[in-house]
Amino acid sequence: MSEASHEGRLAWPPTKEDLERLYLDQKLSAGKIATAYGLKYKNAKVAESTVLYQLKKNGIRRRDRADHVRKVTEAIVDEWVGRYRAGESLKQIAGEGFSPVTIFLHLRKRGLQLRDKVEAQILAVTKHQRTSFQGDDIERAYLVGFTKGDCDVVRHGRAIRVRISTTHPAMANLFVNLFGSSGLVHRYPRECALTGYEWNLEVDLDRSFEFLLKTTDDVLADYARSAATFLSFLAGFTDAEGSVYFHIKGKGGSFEISISNTDGPSLTRIQVVLADLGQHSKIRTFDQALNRLGYEKRGKIGRLSVWRQRDVIRVLQLLSLRHTEKRAKADLALAFMQTTDKKVRNEILDQWDILLLSIDHSRKDFIMEAEQQYLAKHKPFDSQT
Repeated sequence: MSEASHEGRLAWPPTKEDLERLYLDQKLSAGKIATAYGLKYKNAKVAESTVLYQLKKNGIRRRDRADHVRKVTEAIVDEWVGRYRAGESLKQIAGEGFSPVTIFLHLRKRGLQLRDKVEAQILAVTKHQRTSFQGDDIERAYLVGFTKGDCDVVRHGRAIRVRISTTHPAMANLFVNLFGSSGLVHRYPRECALTGYEWNLEVDLDRSFEFLLKTTDDVLADYARSAATFLSFLAGFTDAEGSVYFHIKGKGGSFEISISNTDGPSLTRIQVVLADLGQHSKIRTFDQALNRLGYEKRGKIGRLSVWRQRDVIRVLQLLSLRHTEKRAKADLALAFMQTTDKKVRNEILDQWDILLLSIDHSRKDFIMEAEQQYLAKHKPFDSQT
């Protein structure tokens, strides 16, 4: 990627003034702006998506080609306000006649406090009292794997409190999906060392969720007795701590699965059970970086990897992943490894690049939102106002 454009005047990242001139005044498309800046990716859509992200980041609304033929009256906006207050999403209100962006702008002009996607989902699933666990052993195994992987679970009075911190909207959505029907999910922004800001989500569950308090060693011993419960546990653990990634090897490459955790014995037990199921893996141990979590913490972190193609395919087929980003990665990885057509494989890798870029943009937006809301809640008191 070039830092300067073909014109020799534009520098990346772009300024808001340059974007407004190119996009709003000169009416250039995102693709042509990418060309002007000399952005070079294997797929033109990646470059276009990068420009669209910069437009969004700088508060520049995308053009709507049909705006000139639509007449939005005050009566129409009144209807939109009522539907939004009743809980409908921007997409539901927009339907086929308008874009969600159009709805958003008119509601904001009316001064409505707009919900973000995660908050809207929380509102949709938490209009009830705390309820008992309703799932079976498979669901219980998944929840244990997920919480052991990336959650803090403690006893809080008579409740079982589950907490998670994240910078990924997909992880926040998954947390709501898992626990929102059993208790009220609270969400708030906070400062953190790695990214500056992140989101913290927590929920208080009733005593029927006490199984989440068991040690990882105990639950693994229980769930390893059945392939179905073990694979459900591993799916939750992978959704929390795992990753699917493309590993470049020479002129080619392939996909691998990795799961990182500081609990070395648990990774070893997972490796043993995977071997019993006929799937090969390896574990490597690394020194954990100091101040990684915002405070000095020495120790080791283990990484279990599945890299043989037949094993990666089988494990991804066996795991019912629910994390939308990881499920999308797994689907592309399977599609890639189950074909030998070079053209098809290249197309899949193009889709992979676009997916990674989309995930990165969503994450940056989520962090930016956390920063904005945190600073808004912690503004210094002005004695003169």
